[in-house]
Amino acid sequence: MSNTSQQFSRQTSPNMPRIPVFTSKSFFDSIEIALRKPPDAGASIARIKRILNSLPDKKLYSSDHGSSVTFYVVENRKQKYISKRSQHIYALARRKYLLLLLEILELTHSDKTKDVLKRAALIAKLQNLVDVFYRGNLDLARIVLTSKQYKWYTGNFKQKYINKKTSLKSSSGVPIRTKSERDILNKCESLAVPVHYEEEQIIFVQPLVEILQAELWDSGAIQGQIYTFRNSGIHWNVPHELEIMNSRGSIWKSYDPLDGVIVIYNDFRILCADGTILIWEHEGLIENFIYRYNSSERASIMKFTKTIQPENLIETYEHDIDTPEKLIDIIERRVLPRLWF
Repeated sequence: MSNTSQQFSRQTSPNMPRIPVFTSKSFFDSIEIALRKPPDAGASIARIKRILNSLPDKKLYSSDHGSSVTFYVVENRKQKYISKRSQHIYALARRKYLLLLLEILELTHSDKTKDVLKRAALIAKLQNLVDVFYRGNLDLARIVLTSKQYKWYTGNFKQKYINKKTSLKSSSGVPIRTKSERDILNKCESLAVPVHYEEEQIIFVQPLVEILQAELWDSGAIQGQIYTFRNSGIHWNVPHELEIMNSRGSIWKSYDPLDGVIVIYNDFRILCADGTILIWEHEGLIENFIYRYNSSERASIMKFTKTIQPENLIETYEHDIDTPEKLIDIIERRVLPRLWF
């Protein structure tokens, strides 16, 4: 498998988030790891079959010339070459990839020796196919990601302001705020995980202050002390336990009581193959209380407002990723099996 970079990026203006460049090796390694323990092979098989029904029923062939690869179909017993710029070639390439992936998944739960050997041979064939697509100068992401994932990842999104001149960047040059977040993003990039870093999310939370107040009263946590939360010209009397809401940099400063929404910038957002969003919040900078509070509060607000289900939220602390092995384990268990199929 070639280690040469497979270009997967877009031109960006200074105000647009940078998209990393993945390698063909990282695509295959990521898919191969995910195939070891697919979370629900049955659901993945059904989803792939639905996609195959929407793709053209033609077989794509390749001709390897050593330094280059060309692609063609057979019509009336004649080879018809297809331009690599054609939209049609990606539908055919995706069909070829998915048919092979389907064969592999259908053997997932079989422990028969012949099936285990066949599955290993098919995975080796998949590696060769990815390499052929790469050497043929095709956009691998457009083939192995779902159309929704591809549009989501390569599309524009509103990101929290970050100084692009910062010296703290991922291996592909994406500006990042903390060393721990850089470690997470670096590992995601090495395994071709499409990530939106600090993407804006707007959540409806109008009754949240009142509910928090009522819950604290009911639990006996309030000892009669209150303070005033001031925002957008409106004040509330809230429990003194929530005084942190007024702190400089608090996410509550974005809360608009008239519209009933709060703006959150998640650390990492990942679109899964089934269309759900996986959110990863890392509570780093242990010496910075406001940073840690806001990170945990983002997760709390999302869970409280049922914006996210528990299985779609990853929460980590410094001790969870203090070794490369721990970080890799989280990505392999929680992310990759849901990413590719």
